[in-house]
Amino acid sequence: MKYCGNCGKQLPDNAKFCVHCGTRWTEAEKPQAPEKQEKKPNSSPKYGGSQLIDSAYKLLSPGELCCEYRITRLLNKDPEGIKYIAEKDGKKYILKLFFKYKYSDLESIIALQSRLKLLGTLESVHTAKVAEVNETHDPVYMAAEFVGGDSLARIKENQPERLSEEFVRNVAIQLTETAMAVRKHGLTLHELTPSGIMLSEDGKNITILTSGIKYEDVDEREEVFNIGVILAQLLSGNVLYKSIYSAESLRVHKFGHIPGVTVALNKILADCLHRNILQRHTSLELLLKGLKGLPPVEKCEVFAPQTSLNSLQEFQDQPLDLPKKHLEWTFWLSIALIVAGIAAFFIWGMPQILKPGGLAENIASLFSSQEDTLEVAPPDEMIPGRGEKPVRTGESDRFTLRDDPRKNGPQTVQPRARREESSSPKISPQPDRSKFVRVPDGTFGFGRLKDNPNHNVFVSGFWISKYEVTQVEWEKFMMPASVLHVSKNLPVENVSWMDIIRYCNARSEAEGLDPVYKITGTVTCDFSKNGYRLPTEAEWEMAAKAGMLYDYSGSDDPDEYVWHRDNSGRRYRRGGEKKPNDYGIYDMSGNVAEWVWDWYDAKYPAQLSEFTNPKGPASGGNKVIRGGSVDNGIGTNLKILYRMPGNPGRGYQFVGFRLVRSH
Repeated sequence: MKYCGNCGKQLPDNAKFCVHCGTRWTEAEKPQAPEKQEKKPNSSPKYGGSQLIDSAYKLLSPGELCCEYRITRLLNKDPEGIKYIAEKDGKKYILKLFFKYKYSDLESIIALQSRLKLLGTLESVHTAKVAEVNETHDPVYMAAEFVGGDSLARIKENQPERLSEEFVRNVAIQLTETAMAVRKHGLTLHELTPSGIMLSEDGKNITILTSGIKYEDVDEREEVFNIGVILAQLLSGNVLYKSIYSAESLRVHKFGHIPGVTVALNKILADCLHRNILQRHTSLELLLKGLKGLPPVEKCEVFAPQTSLNSLQEFQDQPLDLPKKHLEWTFWLSIALIVAGIAAFFIWGMPQILKPGGLAENIASLFSSQEDTLEVAPPDEMIPGRGEKPVRTGESDRFTLRDDPRKNGPQTVQPRARREESSSPKISPQPDRSKFVRVPDGTFGFGRLKDNPNHNVFVSGFWISKYEVTQVEWEKFMMPASVLHVSKNLPVENVSWMDIIRYCNARSEAEGLDPVYKITGTVTCDFSKNGYRLPTEAEWEMAAKAGMLYDYSGSDDPDEYVWHRDNSGRRYRRGGEKKPNDYGIYDMSGNVAEWVWDWYDAKYPAQLSEFTNPKGPASGGNKVIRGGSVDNGIGTNLKILYRMPGNPGRGYQFVGFRLVRSH
């Protein structure tokens, strides 16, 4: 195993160039053969020696010496370097070897040296103590005292029940105090994550690792924002907390209060996480004051999303609101104006109506014997006394035009049928048939092909888009995605499941439809609404099969129906260039793979719990991706039944989506 000496990323064993930064791998940089390394297993390398330079990007084995520290085991690798747990003079340390690219130019060297010097002088109760800093030799390294315990990220993953609100409040106060102390040294915590916060073994105090402390001049409100992100993720009980309460999402979307958390703490988080930096807490000191001023948890109201009543009994059990005891002054003002208007009418208006030539006389003339100027013409006769023929249009309710002696031109009348039509209730439009296909009600073998063609589920009819959603369609409502090939007519890819949910709601609202998704602390779907949504896994498979039992959507021979690795050069194409399946849907296999609604379970759908409109497992950690892409060759990964898991909070290259509507 070897790593690039410039950027630190792993390279294939036979690589001559780094595929990430292009740096050439020379023979001199290759790791020494095992027999050569065994000659001096306990020798301490000299600064500037080749063995020490290699150690910056080559993994060291337990027992090896590096910079006078004996390696115990590898800890992890981050963008800055490789970290080891090491021992020196009977004490444990975290030894970090920085990659070459971190000090490849003068600006990087100055920034890194400044940060390391400041870390060496930092003294705080809640930060790891830096024992040794070497910013002048090659490689640059740092040794910090080893901190025992678990990180908050690990606790959130394995023991979320420990993260009560009272516990998180205590963490928030310690974190804010530490951020203030760190900032006085010219350092910041604006990139800190829960994985960089260790909890002591007694569960009371936190320690911030040096990897979470940065040397940058940033607005203090950005640190307030990042602390809010950490607290929201710790408090959220939703499995999608990393996506819903990620920094990227909260900079774009309004913060949604966290269910089960007190209203008082939710208000503080809302002030920390406002999208507009000018509306946030202006300083860490103000945030600390707010946290310390929170009333006890047991005396606070807990936030719970409003839900509709489910039954008449629940409605009857609700207490009635008390009537208002005092009417507002605007009501009495309205009454006074109405009375004044009536009085004015009888005093000044009535005489004007009754006088000769007034309104009363004009109304009476309407009922006199004067000939009307508009008549309904008999369908096949001429109007007596006129030489005009009626217009025959095939409509039974068409008015003729007659000359009004009081007007200069002919008068037109709106047909009655059209008037009634205009007053009819608005009906939600059906999808554009040039872009959507109707899949009818039916049963099919979910998760089955030729080996077991028996039907086992029923799915109600739905509309599904013929083509995968394109980049131009995506960018009407969302920020441009980091696609591999840019073109407005190519499918969008590398977008997360969570962002697709937001896209569906935005597009539904823009087209006057009812959004189907509700995003609070969780994401729920109302399948009865007429807005855009992702297909369920059962709907996707039913549409892909199109009533057939082919291995691929459209045929057992994929070349005429599927873009795959062998016929596309790993470049996805615009929809409609291959043949559609029997429903008229394109690229259900290949091109880009597609997100669906369901949670992923490896045992699903073999173990079904519902057989009418199944919507997948009730919970999970990953969402399902179907269909395969141009990154896959002919075989298993392209077949209709192949399914794979995906983290809903991140995007993947060659993974896009298509839309569905219930109505």
